[in-house]
Amino acid sequence: MSYQALLREFDLRPKHSLGQVFLTDDRVIERIVALLGLTRGDRVVELGAGPGFITKRIAEESGDVYAVEIDPRFRPLHETLFASLDPKPRVVYEDARHVDFDALAATPAGRLIVFGNLPYYLTTELVLLAVSQMPSMARALFMIQEDVVERLMNRPGTKKYGTLSIVTNLFGIWRVENTVPRRSFTPSPHVTSSLVSLIPSSDESDKQVAADPGFHRFITSLFQFRRKTLMNALKLAFTPENMGAELLSFLEQHACDPGIRAEQLTPIQFKDLYLTLRTGGSVHKPGNPVS
Repeated sequence: MSYQALLREFDLRPKHSLGQVFLTDDRVIERIVALLGLTRGDRVVELGAGPGFITKRIAEESGDVYAVEIDPRFRPLHETLFASLDPKPRVVYEDARHVDFDALAATPAGRLIVFGNLPYYLTTELVLLAVSQMPSMARALFMIQEDVVERLMNRPGTKKYGTLSIVTNLFGIWRVENTVPRRSFTPSPHVTSSLVSLIPSSDESDKQVAADPGFHRFITSLFQFRRKTLMNALKLAFTPENMGAELLSFLEQHACDPGIRAEQLTPIQFKDLYLTLRTGGSVHKPGNPVS
């Protein structure tokens, strides 16, 4: 039975409030499976299973899938699609933002792989969630709207450079894999999508800081004052008492002009600044508010 026929049989229509469109193109689904490069025993955590068409193919390859789906309307279709699979994908019908991914990602037999077909309005939040809660991933593959790719790849000083690009480019390297035509979805969206891979760094220190929610908050707090000098942005964001010497040391170490703005720092410089100020007590340690 075709994907469209299954959607009609189970009376499933996309909810615009959830940013839903359904991928119904077998060629794209097979391309996703090929890009994931799965072997038996790899654990895949899928963010946003939707109707489960991709989930089924991933499960056939890896045999170890945790899928998260906010919309419980898909449960009857999932039960039908997955009936012949052994083992079946384990589906968590919750908002991904409230799921304990530490538990889902624990002790796989093989590699930990993350896949997500991400709604536009949650792309930043879910990518950062994946990095912070699943830093041991071997790789991630996301399907996102094409205009978000620019935010992933942005360089220091550019308009859309911010928390998402800094954190993820410290964590690893982005690679654009494929463009996904609008006609591949039901219904056809107004925008084109892209498949992008995140390949984690081999530097464990970089990944550890990138996964730290305190680091995310540190960047976000500074970028409230992105046009201010770094010194003034730090004062406005954190009102520290004894930051001057630490900041001067950082500026000298990185040969930065005293008038540099936060938006001009590279991801590595943000990491070093965060660690310098955290060690000196000017910002709070991980797990505590930074302001």
